[in-house]
Amino acid sequence: MSLPKLRWKPLFLLVALFFLAAAPARGAEKRARWERIDVTISVHEDGTFTVEEVMQVRFQGGTFSFGYRDIDKNRLEAIDDIRVWDEEGEYVQDESFADRTFHVNETAHVVSITWYFPPVEDATRTFHLRYRVHGGLRAYPGGDQLWWKAVFPERESSVAQSTVTVIAPAAVTVYDSYFVPAEARLLDERTVQFRTLKPVPPQTSFEVRVQWPHGVIPATPAPWQAQADAEAERIIQRERRRPILTLAFIFGSIGLALIGLLILFLLWYFRGRNRDGTYIDYLPEPPSDLPPALAGQLLDTFIRPRHILATILDLANRGVLTIEELPRRRGEPPNFRFRLVAGFPADLTTFERRTLRAVMGRSQTKTLKDVRKRFFKHVKKITEAQEDALVERGLFPEPPTQSARPYGWVSNAFAIAVAMMFLFMLFDGPKWLGVAQELGLWPLGSFLLLSIAFHVGKYVLIPRTPQGYQEAARWQAFRRYLAELKAMPETPPAQAILARYLPYAVAFGVEKAFLAAWEDQQEAGGGPGW
Repeated sequence: MSLPKLRWKPLFLLVALFFLAAAPARGAEKRARWERIDVTISVHEDGTFTVEEVMQVRFQGGTFSFGYRDIDKNRLEAIDDIRVWDEEGEYVQDESFADRTFHVNETAHVVSITWYFPPVEDATRTFHLRYRVHGGLRAYPGGDQLWWKAVFPERESSVAQSTVTVIAPAAVTVYDSYFVPAEARLLDERTVQFRTLKPVPPQTSFEVRVQWPHGVIPATPAPWQAQADAEAERIIQRERRRPILTLAFIFGSIGLALIGLLILFLLWYFRGRNRDGTYIDYLPEPPSDLPPALAGQLLDTFIRPRHILATILDLANRGVLTIEELPRRRGEPPNFRFRLVAGFPADLTTFERRTLRAVMGRSQTKTLKDVRKRFFKHVKKITEAQEDALVERGLFPEPPTQSARPYGWVSNAFAIAVAMMFLFMLFDGPKWLGVAQELGLWPLGSFLLLSIAFHVGKYVLIPRTPQGYQEAARWQAFRRYLAELKAMPETPPAQAILARYLPYAVAFGVEKAFLAAWEDQQEAGGGPGW
């Protein structure tokens, strides 16, 4: 939150910060903290009222030697009988700027009172300011009223406590306070005391209103009253809306989150779950002729780099190309040479042809270092070809990336809502609406939850066809076999199945466990032909 700037406003009362007289100590933050602001207002029979303010201030981080108070004249006619004092006695009105003096500067819109005191550092001081206000009451047929902002909003720090006492000229009929939770009680029929229930935050005022019967004192509507009444009505309406808006923030956010999660659940229940329920412990053989890359993507839904690697190994296993590890110096990454054996076979599928083209280009030999420079450009086409192949085989009703696209759109929309809500809170948006700033966390959390939920949903809620679920259950059983090969009751010679099953192990992401079982059984010189 940015620090407030001092500026004129059409308010009853403005209180300025206590300003420093010397540079702050190095490394310390120079500031004034308000421990208390207590105000006593006495309304007189002639229609004027006296305001006495007691400001207890703790100065920190530097030297302070003066303070000032600005009183807005837009809702009153005149101010006089000004007095300033502290624990050591009265201040004298003087233009000398000497210690323990004060001077008054009056313009068309403001009365500025500045007082000077001996420099203090890291100390708590209590200042008293008293003045008489003329033409500051509101007159209505139903009763005359005093409205007063007892605690000013232009502050860098909060006010820990505030007590405001109003002494009316007759029995009080109505009393209320605004902007900060407070308790109010009648000390007697003419005296009301307001006490804040929590600190008054920075940039927030504490305003009181007290009414007594009309005609007790000479009071007629002041020229400024009509405009003030319009603003007061806006304040009252905002206060009336506060509980409704508070509930809207809380329950609206919870309701939105629940609706979004319910939609995801229904999508999973009717489209994303496996209704077949098929479970197979393990299978020692591939359940179909599905190529390794497609079998891996059937289980993972989306293409992974290991699926493409599995296709390369499968092509090598089928004699389309050879793979040779090249010598390397210490500290260098491993490098391999790919050699095309006899061109592109006619029986290659589209995704296999595109994968081979991505590796070899138009050359007969390529190194891994060369392939890395240009391979990423082909990934999109390989992905499209693999997904089309899965759809053609009846395993997915549509390409997985196409099914996931709406979830991504919704996730991004909620992510944008998170950013907008964050900016809304950063610029005090909830306060503009008349609710607590922290209430903005409710919709922010709701949007963030739904953004994450729909982002996850695009990976786990992609539907397969009934055939696809059955096929996935069988391939999952074969994956389990490869991952747990050591624990199988009848483990076949790993040497016999290495070349054939290695591409599937890579596609399933279990190649480490598979190779560990093979290493336990391998004979010298064993390995794939390529």
